[in-house]
Amino acid sequence: MAADAEGADAVTGSPAVTRPPADPRKWAAWARSFPGGHLLVLRAFLGVTFCYAGLQKLATRGFFEASNPASIQAQLKASALVTPVGHLLGPAIHVAVLLGLLISFGELAVGLGTLLGLYSRVAAGGGMLLALLFFLTVSYNSSPYYYGPDIVFFFAWTPLALNGAGALSLDAVLAARHARERAAVAPAAATAIDRRAAVAKVAASALVGAVALFLGGVAAAAGRVLGRRPTAMTGPTFPSSPSSGGTAPTTSPAAAGGAPSTTGAGSPKGPKGKRLGPASAVAVGGAVGFTDPFQGIPAYVVQPKTGEYLGFSAVCTHAGCTVAFVQAVEQFQCPCHGSIYSAVTGDVIQGPAPLPLPAIGIEVSGGELYVTD
Repeated sequence: MAADAEGADAVTGSPAVTRPPADPRKWAAWARSFPGGHLLVLRAFLGVTFCYAGLQKLATRGFFEASNPASIQAQLKASALVTPVGHLLGPAIHVAVLLGLLISFGELAVGLGTLLGLYSRVAAGGGMLLALLFFLTVSYNSSPYYYGPDIVFFFAWTPLALNGAGALSLDAVLAARHARERAAVAPAAATAIDRRAAVAKVAASALVGAVALFLGGVAAAAGRVLGRRPTAMTGPTFPSSPSSGGTAPTTSPAAAGGAPSTTGAGSPKGPKGKRLGPASAVAVGGAVGFTDPFQGIPAYVVQPKTGEYLGFSAVCTHAGCTVAFVQAVEQFQCPCHGSIYSAVTGDVIQGPAPLPLPAIGIEVSGGELYVTD
């Protein structure tokens, strides 16, 4: 019905019915009636992210294979060299598979507990512990520090650790039922009610744990049936234990069709450093892998143009995986998270790596390559 300017109905003359504008205070009242309701978005993000992280590790072929550059063993070895907890990671390498399983299922348990709001403070504490572990190992060298996600995840868990999940959670549902049952019995029977409530919460946790094990098993099986094992295109490598300068054998075999190079007792000694191998083994535009004799890390020597030899660490500056050399585009590519580096300068072409690959000193003397630092 139409209403006149006075606000009365044009036919009956009765006052027109108008809908009052929404009162924003009602939303505030709703939020107060559901403590923790404002944390739902944060809970959803952290829960889904940690569930995905745990399942991804379990489903990734090669994560538990020591020979794979994306494995947890490779990441532990790389992190042990550059992080403040490196002395603790050395022994952990010997139980890397067990540690990987604990991390994977730990992430899954934290994610499910956060999504359901079950033992929410415990789940948030576990999330903080995992984020701190990742910060001290995987992203410790991110510069500036805010480029590393793990320190952000650490502080993102603090509201849930301090306040819990709130009313919209299994913790709140179980607590409310416990309070109703306790109020309905005599004080003498309260102890039995408390015990039954504790058992019910533990039983719910056991059920969630069984679901986590089932999901993890399905993800692992699917990953091994359908997944593709990441591999590194490393190409040829020099021996892993180069000799010191001046102690090379009298004749080193030529590589790639080059002529033999002669060093030894009757020849001038090479530069201060450790002999790597014949320079002819590195083709123009190519790369050869080796183990840095000073740092014990995987590395590459490249020859971008004739007579120019450059050395770079092969340890990705993001998560410590071993990068692969791709000759067609003169790049180093990380098989773990997709970082790309220039094989000429070592600079980052594509993240998430925050820093370039560190350079390693290479010198040529008498047709031989030497690592100088």
